[in-house]
Amino acid sequence: MSAYRTRARRREGSPTVLLQGRVAPEAREAVQAAAAQSGVSIAYYMEALIQQLVDENGGLPLVDGPRPQREELPIPAA
Repeated sequence: MSAYRTRARRREGSPTVLLQGRVAPEAREAVQAAAAQSGVSIAYYMEALIQQLVDENGGLPLVDGPRPQREELPIPAA
């Protein structure tokens, strides 16, 4: 037996799909740290976090959108 503890993994053959997105470096570091402290992979941590939010709130919370990148100026048409 190895002296190293392995991270928790989902059952073999469990169906999975790819979920990707870009986040701020600070957000990634926070997730990596929380997953490491939990002793699980980042993917497992994210899935468990999502399931916990769903279980506690009956669904995922809605968030505000990012601030507008380009605003149209209120110029009246001639």
